[in-house]
Amino acid sequence: MPPKKEEAKDGKDGEKAGAPDAVLPTDGDGQVVPAEEGAPEAVAEEGGDDAEGKGTLKGKATKRASFNLKGLFGAKSEAQEEIRNPDDRTRWWELLLSIRGFENVTTDTLKLFWTVSLSSENPKKHKSRVRLQTKFTPIFTLAKGQVFTADNPIILYNRKTFNLSYKELEKHVVKVDMWQVSCWTFNEYYGVRKAKLSQIANRDPNMEMRILKKLSKADMADKKKSKSLQDVALFRCRANLEEIFDFDLYCDNWTLELNKKNKEYDQVKNERKRLTLTFPRDSRTPPGAKRFLGKGAASQTVEWNKDDGRFFWASCGKYVFRGTRTHLQNSYFIVSVLTGKPMSFIADNPTVQTLERYAPAQPHRVLGRCLMNLTSVLDMSVFQGKVKRFTPDAARYIVGDLNGNVKAILRSKGMKEPEFDFRGERPEQLKTATTVSHLNPSERYLVLRVKKCESLPVADVDTGSSDPYLRVTWDNMVMLSPIIMQSLRPVFNQSFYFPVRQVFAEMRMGSKAERKYQETILRYELVSKGTLKIEVWDDDVTSADYLGGTQVTLGDILNVRGQDKRNLLGGIKEEKPDEDEDELQPKQKKTSQWYEKERMVRVFDGTRTALAASSIANKDTALIHFESYFFPDWAETLRFEDSTVAESAESVWANKEKKWNLANETKAAEYAVPFPDSIGGKKCKEEHGGQTADQLRRFPCIGLHPLIRVETPLMAYLSAIIIPEEWSFPAKLLEWVHCLTFEISMRQVRTGLIPSDGWKDPEFVLARRKGAAQDHAILLCSLLLGCKQDAYVVKGTIFSKEVFSIDKRDTLIEHSWVMTRHKGWVTFWEPCSRQMYHLPNRYNPKKTKKRRGAKEEVKEELPIEEEEPEEDDNGMQWEGEVADACVRLEDMETLPTIGRMPKPKMRVAGKKKGEDKGREKLKEELIAQRESLFIAPNRNMLQQNNLVTWLPYDSIEVVFNQANCWANRQNHHPACILFDLDVDDDDGGPRQWEPFLKEGEEAEFPFQPICPSVSVQPELKSNVVDTLQEDLRTEMMQNLQLYRGKKGMDTMFDHNEELMAQLKIFLDMQEVWRQLDPDSHDATRILDGYEETPKDLLPAAMSEQQHFWKYMIETMKLARWNTLGSPYFQDASSSKDYQKDQARLWALMQKLFSEFRKKEDSFPIKRGKKFHGFPVHFCTSDQESIRRYLMQIPAYKAMMDMTEEDIYYTIECNMIGRLGGILSVWLYVGIQEPLREADAEA
Repeated sequence: MPPKKEEAKDGKDGEKAGAPDAVLPTDGDGQVVPAEEGAPEAVAEEGGDDAEGKGTLKGKATKRASFNLKGLFGAKSEAQEEIRNPDDRTRWWELLLSIRGFENVTTDTLKLFWTVSLSSENPKKHKSRVRLQTKFTPIFTLAKGQVFTADNPIILYNRKTFNLSYKELEKHVVKVDMWQVSCWTFNEYYGVRKAKLSQIANRDPNMEMRILKKLSKADMADKKKSKSLQDVALFRCRANLEEIFDFDLYCDNWTLELNKKNKEYDQVKNERKRLTLTFPRDSRTPPGAKRFLGKGAASQTVEWNKDDGRFFWASCGKYVFRGTRTHLQNSYFIVSVLTGKPMSFIADNPTVQTLERYAPAQPHRVLGRCLMNLTSVLDMSVFQGKVKRFTPDAARYIVGDLNGNVKAILRSKGMKEPEFDFRGERPEQLKTATTVSHLNPSERYLVLRVKKCESLPVADVDTGSSDPYLRVTWDNMVMLSPIIMQSLRPVFNQSFYFPVRQVFAEMRMGSKAERKYQETILRYELVSKGTLKIEVWDDDVTSADYLGGTQVTLGDILNVRGQDKRNLLGGIKEEKPDEDEDELQPKQKKTSQWYEKERMVRVFDGTRTALAASSIANKDTALIHFESYFFPDWAETLRFEDSTVAESAESVWANKEKKWNLANETKAAEYAVPFPDSIGGKKCKEEHGGQTADQLRRFPCIGLHPLIRVETPLMAYLSAIIIPEEWSFPAKLLEWVHCLTFEISMRQVRTGLIPSDGWKDPEFVLARRKGAAQDHAILLCSLLLGCKQDAYVVKGTIFSKEVFSIDKRDTLIEHSWVMTRHKGWVTFWEPCSRQMYHLPNRYNPKKTKKRRGAKEEVKEELPIEEEEPEEDDNGMQWEGEVADACVRLEDMETLPTIGRMPKPKMRVAGKKKGEDKGREKLKEELIAQRESLFIAPNRNMLQQNNLVTWLPYDSIEVVFNQANCWANRQNHHPACILFDLDVDDDDGGPRQWEPFLKEGEEAEFPFQPICPSVSVQPELKSNVVDTLQEDLRTEMMQNLQLYRGKKGMDTMFDHNEELMAQLKIFLDMQEVWRQLDPDSHDATRILDGYEETPKDLLPAAMSEQQHFWKYMIETMKLARWNTLGSPYFQDASSSKDYQKDQARLWALMQKLFSEFRKKEDSFPIKRGKKFHGFPVHFCTSDQESIRRYLMQIPAYKAMMDMTEEDIYYTIECNMIGRLGGILSVWLYVGIQEPLREADAEA
């Protein structure tokens, strides 16, 4: 019978029907008893896609409560005692289960069908508390070894909900039964497999279950047969089991930055602004469904910004979303920016602000709207987006940038407060691609269906195979496929669904405005979403190998001629009548789900598309088979003429690079005349392929795109990455990037040159979690740009040990690091060594850009900006001045040089007494003339208040950020130049830095970032880190045993709890040390305190503070990196949070030291032994790499080769998670050896 009218009404609105506790009776005090306390058993909902909140649950709950009211609420005190344990509290769950395929592993042909059910693991001991109907599949016939892969998933349970506690989850299972069909007798119960719900809720939803043969009772009684169970099939399915939560979303610290290029900037910059935030309440109430607010969406308007010129709002309200993690991550919210000129006495009135929170009444207009996806809200609290205006004028479309924080606090459905007493980890599955059951019928989707890959490169040499998976990106959304283990020809049959979301409600699917503004607003919106990237990666927990990728532009899809029939599940197969159809086999009923509706769409066929850009050698071309289309399709008239066609883009940037290189060659030739043997005088163009960095000084401006392999400007590799504030502190940020594994290609090692395809975008680097020095610089610069710093990537040269040289001599190689500018300071960030070099007075932040011919004079405030003496016009005519000069080689030593200039050979003879005075005078004139050159070292930089004690860099060629690239036209050494990038000389003289894109060329050379928005993955789960930590420790122990065993020596270990606890404290100290800034105030106090401490003071007379000072100076080698200080500790206003964080870390370091020192005299080792060892830090968790590195350490080799018998080894491992799945790995290797007489006397 259909539900009653009242129940059906409740079922429409998820907010009303989603709270089953509202229909339960009250207790003796008149309070409503929630379902979590009163319900003794779970009731499953059979309501289909929108099962949560259907009338079925209400009717059942009412019936159960009225049936045994006294028994249900009689023992209230006992229920309260049980609810004290968080594991006993009832939770709501949502289940989606579908079959992907199966395989016959027997030697017979099987005619079978499957049944799937949810039940108690042991029904005799524990009654099942889930009531879901058993599901049956059609009949299939599989030959011996045949694999069946479903073209479309066979959905059995579609978003069914039920309630169970965490403890009950352990006692319930998903049971898969395999039945063999017989036409003449009863069907045979052939195989069975069970999987606990607790395991499903904590693992990858893509499962592979080994079906074991079902034994009869007689066979089960036979012990031999019961132990030797055989596999009969492999059952592959997708099981999404997620808990339903009430997410509390708190919005704070929102900032608006107006776009200065917008036509209305001058008009709106002086108006006051306010924000209206609209959030969904659940997965069925998107903010932009039918109206702007959407059905059931929650909306709040904040007060006007303060009348101080800043558009900032500290608090923007609290919102509640009900659903699973997947529902939340598939949702979005909209922020509207309102502008106007309200009267201050009304706008700043608290009472008016409260009244207008839900219905703004003061005169205003909508300046623009911003749509933000909640994909990463559970991992990252920082959000950033573009505010767009509903206008066809491209110059007014982008209003500005909006960023702020959205903090999500989860609580189980129906609970009023977060569970602060819950200490464990809630069940959570790995994030994968969205299934069709999670889609919204009112939205349009970009569908990508990947069938298979062929001829993939071998990532694992040991197995000769790879573990590939797909990583697909579009519109800042990332989706992953299941991992296919050990296959070079993986069959995915995976569909990816990307919702096409638009911020304007007027542009909803099928509206008149969508057709009217098809060539303007719609085109602007689609272009901003970027290209569809398809990448194939090899699976690894801590790193990944890139197997190849490709990309599809929107023009590739929309410019297809002709249409094909498709639905959201893929292609439509025509059913052919089967003449030999078995009459006893039941026919599968046709479903009528909305996503199976057929439509005519334009389909881009990507069959046999080449996968490019993999660094792994492959004899064959890797291929991928896929198709992509929009469902429903756009209007037939919507087509894209790609403005960035590969051929045209390549030619444009190639021609620009040729002009750039010609200018660089001219400047290099001019530099080589006065400084022929310096780095700046080297040639800047390769003449043949065998040249190295020791022979060249290159000025790169473009690289090869990682996917499409076309020439791309270096500026496109950068993208501002937003991260939480606690990760944005300089020392911690530098330490985080340093933990990324370093890996350099052999070509770069051999030549010392950064190849054109050696530049990678930050998204690629984070996905791979390893890269060369330039990859670390790109990532660090992108992070600093996201922190609103004036950051640049620097390409220069350094001297390094040559790997392939026999004598290991120093050779010049290209290197990359990061530069920031802050209030006159220039800071070099070195990711390879975690050091920051601060150069004071290197640029003037108040100095405006000077244009040629301008007569305005700028007041100079910094000492480095004092005017230089005017050069004579003939000063640059070096050739005419020195044509007849005779300067001997021995005189060249006294000329001022910067860097490591090679010494010329000395000539003993050749001097004449009569020539001494003339030659000395000529030499002085030449030195003075050379020092006045523009390319000579800036003498102001050699003054005491500007002098840098040491820099590891020997030259600097180019710097670039998101907007432009600049070439250094001053002296080659970075310590002796200025960094005013946009300053011209007053009288038309040479520029300090020459830009790659001249003023006004932005329109002629447009470019887009390779990845406009990069999302950083969260830290690895603690259980994953613990497993990796224990695996590494076990591997190192086995390696030690195997090595000594080959030499006939025994290996004993001592891992008692007290010893391991001490070593854990010690490794924690080492980890904190990596995040400390040696230029901080606390470091200065330690250095000063150590200097004041008498050196002959005995340890017994020293205070705890003095012990700490001594340890930091003598053991940890604390020293000042920058003698002139740091800008982060001289500016208290802008860096106060960083200074507080450093003070906290120094206090933590001292606390750990004191805790470790307490047991120094009673160190927990065996009697008669002495203990010593060493810690090692690794930027990788790869066991093979760590083992190889350890074998190169002499101390480790000496420990392994000790021949004494009475020795004990200790190995401790400590891994600390970082954002992006990066790990900081510490390994301590210690040994206890017999105490000798000399040691005892000491």
